[in-house]
Amino acid sequence: MRLRRLVGRVEKIIGDPKYEELRGLWNDFYALEETNRIPIKITFTMAFFAKNLNINLIEHYQKPEKYVEDSLKILLFQHKEVLDDRVKGGIVINFGEVLESSLFGSEPVFNSHRDPLLGEPIVKTEEDVEHLNYPDFYESGLMPKILEVYETAEKMVKTRIPVFFERWDRSPWGVAVHLRGLIELLKDTFRNPNFVHKLLNFITESRMRWEREKEKFLGTRTESASLYNDEVDAQVIAPETYEIFAHPYEKELADFYSRGVFYFHSCGDITPFLDIIATLRGLRRLHISPATDFETAVSKLGRKFVFQKRMHPVSDVELCDAETMGSKIEEILKVGRGTSLELDPGPIQDASLEKMKTWINVARKTTKSYMDTVSR
Repeated sequence: MRLRRLVGRVEKIIGDPKYEELRGLWNDFYALEETNRIPIKITFTMAFFAKNLNINLIEHYQKPEKYVEDSLKILLFQHKEVLDDRVKGGIVINFGEVLESSLFGSEPVFNSHRDPLLGEPIVKTEEDVEHLNYPDFYESGLMPKILEVYETAEKMVKTRIPVFFERWDRSPWGVAVHLRGLIELLKDTFRNPNFVHKLLNFITESRMRWEREKEKFLGTRTESASLYNDEVDAQVIAPETYEIFAHPYEKELADFYSRGVFYFHSCGDITPFLDIIATLRGLRRLHISPATDFETAVSKLGRKFVFQKRMHPVSDVELCDAETMGSKIEEILKVGRGTSLELDPGPIQDASLEKMKTWINVARKTTKSYMDTVSR
């Protein structure tokens, strides 16, 4: 009875006309068409929901019924308490950044109050690559649990609420870092580059095979994709390393998907890589972290892309009063003037809900004032 009521409430929320309006906003925005506002979308970690909704994340990921119930509670919570521009569209199957490495045999670590952590690197020698198998969509790593959660969700909500399947988002370079370890992989680029290419080629082919099997399972085609690339960071790798070892495999994936790569994400500094990243087929949305020089991104890429400008969740949000929040947002708007810009203060983990409500209110007022000034 409790679950039935929960499903009914979420079904009503998803049908709220404001979300249809928001879908139109995002469609126009990503088409680089003019909109009358700068959208804001907050990225929360599961740790935030664990704290605010008393969710045990070990149970969340291990018990399919609990995953579904928790997801419904999160949707209700966001609808009621987090009035950003995110479309609340359904249950999302997402096991975080540990999915991809688990497919090759790495063992993720689950915690009751934190997002899943990566397991130890499993590629110790060149011979280890020879013994890797292409992931089995149904049997490898976390896939049996993901499939169980997906099928459980489909049964529990019975087509009343959309269920979105897990995605492979991590880039080939990122997966290689997770499997080999950053320091060893960087050493390999000098002492044994052929080995690095062998590993990256295997990972890229694995992703394409996984995507084909996913299409068969769902009966739908994956036309575009994302590249999550936190491991692409100018503080860690040189532009030459990115150009030789990471970008060719990203390009191969962009050519694999019929509409290319829609979104490129890195929480690191991608300032020196902007020109070559911009050549990825299909790219439309570009994540600009606090580590990346926003002025350089604007001067180089202008209105070619949508900039997802992320702020620092601690120094720009958690430790700020409302006035300081507004000043920091104004600085971003000044630099990004004339661009397609969305604001994101995340990833939010420890900030209080009240602090996030304050930030949303400040962002609304500041961006509205800015748009009113621009339109005059």
